[in-house]
Amino acid sequence: MRLRALHPLLVPLCCGILSIASPGITSKPAGPNTTPEALERNQDGIYNYTTAEHSISIADFSAKDNKKNIVIEDVLHLKLQCSLVVASKDLQIGVSWRRNNQPISSNLYTYNNTDNLLHTTYEFVVTDTNKTGDYACVFRSGAEVNGTFHVQAPPIHGGSKALVSYYGDFIVVKCDTSTYIPQKWTWYKIIDNEQVELNISLDSQKYEELSNKLNETKLQITNLSEGDNGGYVCKATFKNVETEAQVHIKVLSYMVPLKVFLVIAAEVAILVAVILVYEVISKKKQGQEDVKKDYEPMAQLKSEDSNIGEASTARQRKV
Repeated sequence: MRLRALHPLLVPLCCGILSIASPGITSKPAGPNTTPEALERNQDGIYNYTTAEHSISIADFSAKDNKKNIVIEDVLHLKLQCSLVVASKDLQIGVSWRRNNQPISSNLYTYNNTDNLLHTTYEFVVTDTNKTGDYACVFRSGAEVNGTFHVQAPPIHGGSKALVSYYGDFIVVKCDTSTYIPQKWTWYKIIDNEQVELNISLDSQKYEELSNKLNETKLQITNLSEGDNGGYVCKATFKNVETEAQVHIKVLSYMVPLKVFLVIAAEVAILVAVILVYEVISKKKQGQEDVKKDYEPMAQLKSEDSNIGEASTARQRKV
C-alpha cells in the first residue's frame, strides 16, 4: 500500500534522473564542487593563493595549434579554461582533461554549454615543478580537438656544448634566465650521478661567482685539474619554484694540442721529403736526357768524318 502511495512521486523523479543521463552535450555545474577530491583541494587552500586565469578559444573541430605557454615563478592558483564553438546542441561531445597525456579525474573539472559554446574549466595549485607540464582540454565527437597549456618554470639557458680548457688554467661557465629574476642562484657539481653543492665561500681560491646581474650567474673555476672534468648544475630558486640547467667542461693536458702539432709537423716533413726526392729524381733524369742529346750530334759528326776519310782514301788509291 505504501509503495502504491509513493508511485506517483517516483515516476517524475525517475524521469528526471533519466533526462539528466540522456545523451547529448552533458553539463557539469561550474559552481562549488563538493566531491571528495574537490573538498581535499579546498582543504589545501586552493583559493588562498593568487589566481591566474588562462583561456584557449577553439573555433571548431578543424582548428589546430591551440597552444599556450604559462611560466610560473611562485605558488599559484591556476584556472585553465577552454571553449569550443558548437554547431548544434544536439551534437554529442565528450569533454575531458589530460596532464602529460594522462587522464585527469572528471571530478576535478567542470564543463557546461551556453549559447552553442561548450566551456570547460580545470583549477589547481602549482606548488613546485612537479605540477608543471602539459595540460590539455579535449573535445571529442567522432573527430577530436584539444587545447594545450604548457605550464613551466622560468627556463634557464646553460650550455649545449662542452667548454674546453687546460690543466692549470681557468674557465668561466654561465647560466641565465632571460628576463626572469630568481631569488637565489646555486651551483652544484655532478659526482656519481648526484648533485653536490659547491661551497663557494669556503673554497674561494677554487671557485668565484663573477656576475653582477640578477638574471644570470657566472662561475669561475681556477687551477683546473682532471677532477674538474664533468657536469655542473646551475639552479635558480624563485619564491616557491626551482629550475635548473647543466653545463659541461672538459679539461685537457697541454700534451693534447702538442701531439696534434707534432702529427701535423710530421706530415709536413714527410710531404717535403717526398717533394725533394721527386725533384732530385726529376733532375737526374733530365741530366741523363741532356747528355744523351749532346752525345747524338757528336756521334753523327764522327760518323760523317769517318765517311769522308774513307772516301778520300779510296780516291787516292784510284789515282
